[in-house]
Amino acid sequence: MGRPIRVGVVADTHVGDILPALPPGVIPALGDVDLILHAGDVCAPWVLDELRRVAPVVAVQGNHDEDLGYDLPKAMRVRVGGLTIGLTHGIREFPLEAGSALLTMVSGRAVTLGLARTMARRFPAADCVVFGHWHMPVHTWIGSTLAFSPGAVFTAERDGLERMSARRARLYRRFRAALPPEAAEPAVGILEISGGRLTARRVPVEGPLRVPRGR
Repeated sequence: MGRPIRVGVVADTHVGDILPALPPGVIPALGDVDLILHAGDVCAPWVLDELRRVAPVVAVQGNHDEDLGYDLPKAMRVRVGGLTIGLTHGIREFPLEAGSALLTMVSGRAVTLGLARTMARRFPAADCVVFGHWHMPVHTWIGSTLAFSPGAVFTAERDGLERMSARRARLYRRFRAALPPEAAEPAVGILEISGGRLTARRVPVEGPLRVPRGR
């Protein structure tokens, strides 16, 4: 059996609206992948150019991309290694988003209100659905579909919340404190496909998040 097909998963880089450049630890964390999926909140086109130096890239639009007028597909189906992977950002209707956030803060634990199941429903018969948005790792099977998010490249715990108002930062810290500890760790993901079987893992992004562009 030959080498497995390796697909890099990147989400929520937030370069341009928060970070000035792609953190230097992202590229080493991806290693020698054959394809890269970016699950949205790219925020700056040159991020995809940098990732394309490693492997071809498929990217979808996040809510911050939409706010910035950065036009990307909302969702994509990708066929690789004989399997189908659905790619989307992961945002849902406002009542679900607001309800999830409120219940998370009140209960002190992550309450996603069926997030993984909702993502799987968007891509019927897909072998895997990749998403971001929550800045939190997800690795769960919904029937025969793997719902996977590596978490985010940008995390407020690593970089701070200086751009937010004091009230919003306070609420966001409360929300983030209720998530699993690994959500605070910047990471990318690696999907491996071999013999029609799929595995997924997170890879931490080492080093600083905030460096000048062009460094």
